[in-house]
Amino acid sequence: MTIDFMRMHKKWGEFDPASTEEGFGQCLWNTEALGASGSKYAKTTPDSGATTFVEALTRSKEKFPTRRCVGWRDVVKVHQIDEGGAKREKIELVNEFKWFTYSEYYERVINLARGLNFVGMKPQSKVVIYAETQRDWMVSAFAAWHSNGQVVTIYATLGEEGAIHGINETEASIVIADARLLKVLVKVLPKCKSVKAVITMGESDKDLGDKVAAMPDVTLKTIDELVESGKTWAFSPQLPTPEDVAVIMYTSGTTGTPKGVVLTHGNGLACVAGVEHALKGMANEKDVYLCYLPLAHIFEMTAEMSFFSFGAALGYGSPHTLTDNGVKLKRPESNGDAATLEPTFMVFAPAVLDKVYQGINNLMSTKSGLIRTMFEWGLASGARRFARGQVGANPVFNALIFKKVQKTLGGQLKGVISGSAPLSKDLQQFIQTVLNIPVRQGYGLTETCAGSCVGFWGDSSPLTVGPPTMNTTIRLADWADGNYMNSDKDKPEIGMPRGEVLIGGPAVSPGYFINPSRPNPELQKKNTEDWIMVKGVRFFRTGDVGQILENGTLQIIDRKKDLWKGPNGEYVALTKVEAALQQCEYVELSMCYGRTGADSPIALVCPQKKKIMALGSELGLSDKSFEDLCQEAQVVEKVEKACKAVCKEKKLAAFEIPTKIALISDLWTPDNDMLTAAQKMKRPIIADKCKADIDKCYA
Repeated sequence: MTIDFMRMHKKWGEFDPASTEEGFGQCLWNTEALGASGSKYAKTTPDSGATTFVEALTRSKEKFPTRRCVGWRDVVKVHQIDEGGAKREKIELVNEFKWFTYSEYYERVINLARGLNFVGMKPQSKVVIYAETQRDWMVSAFAAWHSNGQVVTIYATLGEEGAIHGINETEASIVIADARLLKVLVKVLPKCKSVKAVITMGESDKDLGDKVAAMPDVTLKTIDELVESGKTWAFSPQLPTPEDVAVIMYTSGTTGTPKGVVLTHGNGLACVAGVEHALKGMANEKDVYLCYLPLAHIFEMTAEMSFFSFGAALGYGSPHTLTDNGVKLKRPESNGDAATLEPTFMVFAPAVLDKVYQGINNLMSTKSGLIRTMFEWGLASGARRFARGQVGANPVFNALIFKKVQKTLGGQLKGVISGSAPLSKDLQQFIQTVLNIPVRQGYGLTETCAGSCVGFWGDSSPLTVGPPTMNTTIRLADWADGNYMNSDKDKPEIGMPRGEVLIGGPAVSPGYFINPSRPNPELQKKNTEDWIMVKGVRFFRTGDVGQILENGTLQIIDRKKDLWKGPNGEYVALTKVEAALQQCEYVELSMCYGRTGADSPIALVCPQKKKIMALGSELGLSDKSFEDLCQEAQVVEKVEKACKAVCKEKKLAAFEIPTKIALISDLWTPDNDMLTAAQKMKRPIIADKCKADIDKCYA
């Protein structure tokens, strides 16, 4: 691994003094971008020179025709297992990956492109991909782009209303669906008159297929059928330009109706170029990337497009079968995806890393005293090295304690990037110690193609998302109401400019999708308010609050919508409190809440079931169910005390610490609409569902 650690002592981001504008901070650029000749956006295309997604794949195929491209595991059998009186689905998988080379993968893409043309695909046609992440998701996207189609992404967890909204607003003519989601599609198709073809990934249930086939003017095919038809179908590709729309990505949305973010091929390739530069010295064509996060989320799509551009190998797994203790994995017959694939790179949402943290700690709690002591010593060693900017624990502790943990993720990881939400210092330090690799944060939004900032591999500084990538510039806008100003750099107690983060550059979206025949006034307004021009540069207003450190890196410290104003005018950053609560041994998920006019915040906590059941036994309540224990005063008091202790340990101010806690037995998930597919909390929906608990806390 070749990392220029000497750059740790340099500035990675630099201000442009000529960009000063009242009410806005100076533009922050990557130091290498600022020093480049010509455009300050020093990287708008990757090293291959590709300007569209089609070109990116084509050039990798030409350069690496026989190299492994995409891998997957075949399903042996889906079992129905009785666990505690409930039937649970367990998947038995072959313990090796099958592979397409780049040439074989490209051939499948071209044949599917011809097949889509066979069922009516035309340039600018809207093609909805309504499926979980899997091998043929990106095959479908590349095939649509070969006819200059526009891929519409809809989260599988958005349900019927989300599917109807996305299909009808874009007037999509083709839907490519996971066979599992056909049951939802059958219900919504009568309300989606624009759809003329339904393509399934794999064989669908016969009854459901018959219902689709019986619908007037709707063609039903499988991807394999279209690939076969495409082998003999005449086809003249209508290739896209950088300015053409590649994706209309419906955000999972924490509030309101999902918005379709328009992203061009040029936006996407500019982002890939920035990520490519950020991974220099770490990633190349020999790497193996494990795909498992939702491809309907920009974080995963950008990561996969970057590794396709490198010519790396991409193996497809699932969040439910990721490790040997995956909730849907049939053991001992099947090993986890990571252990089987042995990836060199993975990306994580902090919510996933939280589960890794909890899983390791729960496992260690079952071990002997000696092993637990060695584990604690290893963590302490990692903490000392982390403070010095080093990675991992002392080699002795790593060999004796942490190697087994690393094997659960294949044992070959070189680096991990976390994104979609802030990563706490404690979690970064823990994961970096036990995995013995750099753990870095990335930052961006759907509206900026995700990869706007990426932490430098030689910088272990916590709570930073790094400098802007080579295709990005950052400004901070004064936010007087929140008391975050660029002038804070002149205050000795702060010493840094602060404000709302604005992102500019060629990866920034043109705006939200507007149906010309049925324009949405709210989105039209957002298209004029959320994007602004400052000194000739177009910026997206992120709604995130940041500060810029002396070394030119960005920290996200708050979110304008996630602040609660206390009775004395003090602001409580709800996400900051939640990050502390997540370190409590009893907490699975937490949401800090402040009622307008109240004296203090409270917290809603989804507790870890095993911990609560054990606590119940300890308190002599072993006859109680989990649901009943969450209402027991003794249990609530014990968890509340533990949560407050952790908050104090993390040095939260007294006004930030929740005074009351409610235990919620119904875990929030994307399936029950409490979380987005990216694992972000839908605060208004959770607050509405838990109104009685909130009222009780404030009584």
